[in-house]
Amino acid sequence: MIKNHKDYVITPIGTIYKENGNQLISLESEYRKGLKFISLFSHAIIIYKSIHSPANIIPTCLSQKTVQIYEADEDSGLLTINELQLEEDILTLYDIKAYFPNEDCVKNVSIPQFPVNLDTLAPVSCNDLLQIGTIHKEKGEYFLEIPVDFQYYSKLLKGYSHIKICWWFHKFDKPVFRRTLEGQPPYENAPRTGVFASRSPVRPNPIALTTARILSIDEAHGRIHVSQLDCFDKTPFLGFSLYHPQTDQVKDCRLPDWLAHWPKWLDDRGFEKTGDVRILPSSIEVLKKYTMKQEAESHPSAHNSIFSTDDEDFAGHTDGIVIKGARQNNLKNINVTIPYGKITVMTGVSGSGKSSLAFDTIFAESQQRFFESMSLSERSQFKLMSKPQFDQITGLPPAIAISQRNANRNPRSTVGTMTDIYDLLRSLFANIGVRHCPECGNSIEPLTASEIIHLLLNCMPGTVQEIRPFHSDSALATLIVPEFLTEKEWKNTDHYYRRLKDSIEKALKLGSGAITVKLTYPGMPEDKIHFQTTQMCYHCDHVLFELTPSSFSFNNPESMCPVCKGLGRIMEADIHKIITNPELSLLDGASPFWGNLRKFLKSPNANWMKGEVLALAMDENIDLELPWSQLPEDFREKALFGAGEKEVSFMYENRNGRNGTITRKVEGAYHIIHRLFKSSSGDTAKQIEETYMTARTCDSCNGERLAAESRMVTIADTRFPDVVQMSMEQLQNWITSLPASLEPTKINLALPILKSMFKRLSNYMDAGLSYLTLDRSAPTLSGGELQRLLLVTQLSSGISNILYILDEPTTGLHSKDTHKLLDLIKKLRDMGNTMIVVEHGVQVMLAADKIIDIGPYAGEAGGYITAQGTPGELMQNSASQTGAYLSGRQRVSIPGRTLLHDKDSWVQLTGVKGNNLKNISISFPVQAITCITGVSGSGKSTLVDQGIFPGIQNYLDGKNVSCCGYDSVMGADHFTKIIHITQKPIGRSSRSTPATYTGIMDEIRLLFAQTDTAREKSFKQSHFSFNSKDGQCPVCHGYGFQSLDTQFMPSAAVECPMCKGRKFNDGALTVSYNGKNIAEVMNMSIKEALQFFSENQKLHTMLNTLTEIGLGYLKLGQSSQTLSGGEAQRIKLATELSVNSSGRTLYLLDEPTTGLHFSDIQNLLIMLDKIVQNKNTVILIEHNLQVIKNADWIIDLGPEGGTNGGNVVCQGTPANFSRCKESYTGAMLKEVIE
Repeated sequence: MIKNHKDYVITPIGTIYKENGNQLISLESEYRKGLKFISLFSHAIIIYKSIHSPANIIPTCLSQKTVQIYEADEDSGLLTINELQLEEDILTLYDIKAYFPNEDCVKNVSIPQFPVNLDTLAPVSCNDLLQIGTIHKEKGEYFLEIPVDFQYYSKLLKGYSHIKICWWFHKFDKPVFRRTLEGQPPYENAPRTGVFASRSPVRPNPIALTTARILSIDEAHGRIHVSQLDCFDKTPFLGFSLYHPQTDQVKDCRLPDWLAHWPKWLDDRGFEKTGDVRILPSSIEVLKKYTMKQEAESHPSAHNSIFSTDDEDFAGHTDGIVIKGARQNNLKNINVTIPYGKITVMTGVSGSGKSSLAFDTIFAESQQRFFESMSLSERSQFKLMSKPQFDQITGLPPAIAISQRNANRNPRSTVGTMTDIYDLLRSLFANIGVRHCPECGNSIEPLTASEIIHLLLNCMPGTVQEIRPFHSDSALATLIVPEFLTEKEWKNTDHYYRRLKDSIEKALKLGSGAITVKLTYPGMPEDKIHFQTTQMCYHCDHVLFELTPSSFSFNNPESMCPVCKGLGRIMEADIHKIITNPELSLLDGASPFWGNLRKFLKSPNANWMKGEVLALAMDENIDLELPWSQLPEDFREKALFGAGEKEVSFMYENRNGRNGTITRKVEGAYHIIHRLFKSSSGDTAKQIEETYMTARTCDSCNGERLAAESRMVTIADTRFPDVVQMSMEQLQNWITSLPASLEPTKINLALPILKSMFKRLSNYMDAGLSYLTLDRSAPTLSGGELQRLLLVTQLSSGISNILYILDEPTTGLHSKDTHKLLDLIKKLRDMGNTMIVVEHGVQVMLAADKIIDIGPYAGEAGGYITAQGTPGELMQNSASQTGAYLSGRQRVSIPGRTLLHDKDSWVQLTGVKGNNLKNISISFPVQAITCITGVSGSGKSTLVDQGIFPGIQNYLDGKNVSCCGYDSVMGADHFTKIIHITQKPIGRSSRSTPATYTGIMDEIRLLFAQTDTAREKSFKQSHFSFNSKDGQCPVCHGYGFQSLDTQFMPSAAVECPMCKGRKFNDGALTVSYNGKNIAEVMNMSIKEALQFFSENQKLHTMLNTLTEIGLGYLKLGQSSQTLSGGEAQRIKLATELSVNSSGRTLYLLDEPTTGLHFSDIQNLLIMLDKIVQNKNTVILIEHNLQVIKNADWIIDLGPEGGTNGGNVVCQGTPANFSRCKESYTGAMLKEVIE
């Protein structure tokens, strides 16, 4: 038995005894309802306990037996069965399971010549059940893993082809389920049934007994590979019963009518990966060739009037939200009013206090008030923001914040699931979808007998109809369709109609619900089509259960792909990541997995991962001084993938005198990585994945994330996964085409769903998101895309009187699409909502009803209201920086810069074709600023990530080969280094700060360690780190706060009582540098630190770079988790600039103006110009027209997004570019330049 096992408690439900020569089963009164409809079955499997006879469910105290039911009195709970021939007069009953031949009857079964004698097995006397192992589900395959006494069990199984596996429905082991005696089976046309007349996991004793074929027995790993089971991964395995055809096989049994068409034998094949699917045309589609005319009923028009998106009118409000004395973060006790039913834009330089007012004050207080209406236990389920600091806030409505920082990044979340369109599609396909068999591809479309008759009545006159039961060679009738009459006339007078009706009804009965009709017509080849009334493939005997919306959920264990678990991809150890430097020897670090083996050999230990490859090399006499690429291929294969059953020994003795010998089989790096990944979780698993593994498309579902049955459902010959892969624009076109291609009954049924989808899609397309596909994973979306998705979702909800707070919604949006986004914001406003928008975009500010300009500077020099009013009033206010730029009094430009005229040095990239790029070729100048522009989804990021970056990097690495993303690159010799700076966070932990990321912290710690006080105390640099035990506070461990978690209170961060939020211990705080201790230095802003460390050249250079790039307001010790994507990117840029000044470097930036005010953009452009003046090259993906007009060269992609993008629309200088009529960017740029 498994150590620390759990006892599975079973309760008797009745007794088995003899009376007047009859063998009877009597159920206790409280369980009798569970017998409902058991009388319709001829056989059942009973699970019982015998005192004197050996149990046949090994190694439990229970036995199972298939019995014939002679008589059943469901109300009194009495069953008369065949004699059991046991010694006891009374047996204890624990379960009854109706006999299903497709689950219990094995066609091809084998047993050993000398079957196991149960009398020789040790008896088990326990009352409850014990777990002997676990059922594991791996990539669709099932394994019985038995950690103890495996050889004993495997010996019993020798010669047996099948077993009955006893396992525990652990997810249904709850009182509410164990008390349930009736349920609705997932079988078509089945009535509500007693649990004993079904195989429901809901039953008094949740015991499963499933027949399966033994596919293989793995002695080395202690597990048994079996055919398909209907259980979850990690299911408790209790035992097994050996399958004997004499007692377990019932070839002729009676079933209820709703199950009569089911297969007569168990499908005991192993799991087969589906891969590519085959869809055959449905019988109804084939029949259309023989139809004399289209249906008389008119289709609903596909005109847009069906999909009307007329908007409702909503009244606005007066008055507004009044904030007094707001002083959160750097806010300076400000007073401000937000008008109801209006669009208020908050703007100002980075760090001025916009987010402090909008999110940390207004939204935080709205959240606090909302949760105060809940009980403490309800509140504990949510993560609350800190209580903001202010004097008074009145008129505050419920608020919804749509921020780029709190968007869902779960890989299981997609565009479809986030927008609810996926749910609508699931409902659509569940209601009108046509199913296809996953094995043969034939359509499975249940029809009533009347519907079949109606279809055949519409064949053209002269059509020969030969009708036979399915799988029958003999025709019941051969009919010729007479001259056309109406269906009503046929029913009343025609002999043909009566013969057709009688033949179909008889054939359906003989064919167990299915018929074959052979159709012939003069001049046409014959067709054989089949009709059926049930959900089963009669070609393959494949049974299908009810189709529901959950059948299309890749988060549902029943419908997700069993191999990739609904992710569409599989993580696999990557040989190129295991061996990163094949030109080096293993001893010198050819592999990061094995590391520096030369160093390891100097003081070896019991690390088998390193020892394995060394022992293998010694065993095969391999010279490890040779580069990996020159080692024998056989050795490399074994080192990576294992050597089967071969064992090797590794002897070690380290410097401490410890020694030993390890002897094991050679597993191989590939399999070790998979084993470690499988057994790990959290950060450890993520590190293994990122370091040694690569994602590949699942070869079972082809990336479609669903199980085979769900992938094989069509509407208008289009599969569900194919629809999910459509862009929003393609999906809308497909929806509008359906009324012309489907039967009127289906369209009428689906019309409410179609109209709802059309309206939602229209809104998303108006937000500039028409190119997004529904299956696009959330983590791959930009912050702007995510925010616009959330914004449109709110619009679709139709609610009013809400305060919406938006965080730079134009991020990543092309200027041409901004007006569409503004239309959505205005719609939300006109529905009676109040809009606060934190934004720097000119178009959004000009469309605002009110602008609040916060500043005048960042950090402590900000936090004031410098101006407020309408856009026109702001432009006339001399105190407003924003007004000066809006009015044109100030302009964004690079002083004294001469734009590109003639350049001798160029780089050319040809054949770039990743994602939606259309095999494009581009050029860009060296020692210049190049902007890559285009609408969202046009291919900008793909050009950089799969073209420019790998092209230059491969050249620098000496790899003169192209990758899959491009054909060739010329001019890469102009660079000696490439730096790709994205907006990804600079640290995963709250301990990461600007000071730690940039290396400033290392220099500061060194300065403190060199002070006289530190030397007297023998303090090292580690004593001035809150990440080290030497320096961190012993109470809060360097966090500065403690988490207060109580059962009925919201979690709260409480200032550490020991260090008072300073993070360091008392010893570290006693050391001063220029009058400041380490905590005081870390609390400085970057601008303050620049002055403080003015005499330290190394620190001054880095701090000055950060200040010049507009980050002087950030604190040195500020958590990286509080930084925006734009701030993180600029910190990375500053870090690179401070350590790289050699020139000949290519910098790649991704929308560096994100979150920047006009004046911040001015500072950024000056910094970029300095980079170029130092003989470097800059390429940036950008939408901001102020930056684009100051570029030397522009590459515009498009013309649209998604499949309609991926082309080079135009390349050239800004002056030439503004004359490009085909370019949206050119048209917008022309307005700015003029």
